[in-house]
Amino acid sequence: MDEHIVEGYYFEDIREASKAKKEYFNICKLKGSISFDDLQGLKKLYLKLVGKNYFSTPIGYAFLQEMREYIVENLGDEDLPLISVEKKEVIKVPDVLSEKHPEVSSEKYKKLRSDYGKLKKEKTRILIITAALAVIVAGMFYIMATNENIGYFNTEEKIVNKYSAWEERLVSWENELKLKEEELDQREQELDSLDSED
Repeated sequence: MDEHIVEGYYFEDIREASKAKKEYFNICKLKGSISFDDLQGLKKLYLKLVGKNYFSTPIGYAFLQEMREYIVENLGDEDLPLISVEKKEVIKVPDVLSEKHPEVSSEKYKKLRSDYGKLKKEKTRILIITAALAVIVAGMFYIMATNENIGYFNTEEKIVNKYSAWEERLVSWENELKLKEEELDQREQELDSLDSED
């Protein structure tokens, strides 16, 4: 998830986003420890938080406003001090499912939305290319597995078989030559014996 987005708010400054995350964590702890039945204690906590400017991000301001509305509604105390807000540029991230975003007019958000569209198209294109390459590679493996006459893969085996065949032929020729030589030696001996008899 983007580190600039905290609870539906987009922060241009990463430090502000980090501060908002800390405030959100503290708010969660506070909600777990405070009793909404103790309205006077809740009012004291509100006055303390507002007096010390404990929160400085929209996350904290929203929590303080929620507390203020609850106290005013239940105690009728209209003269609670208002929440002092520092001027900061914050972009509220709209509901993704909704197509209309009247509250968003920031050029930064429009640019982010257009960049998102471009990245989505690029992602689709990359997925198509990756799928095509995967099919090509699978086809190459299929051809390699089924074809016995692939050049480089069976070359060593072909050479060994060729030399084995040559060796067998040479051995058979050598045996034939030895036989003929023996026949010639035998004839020569027969001729020599005939000559010696004469």
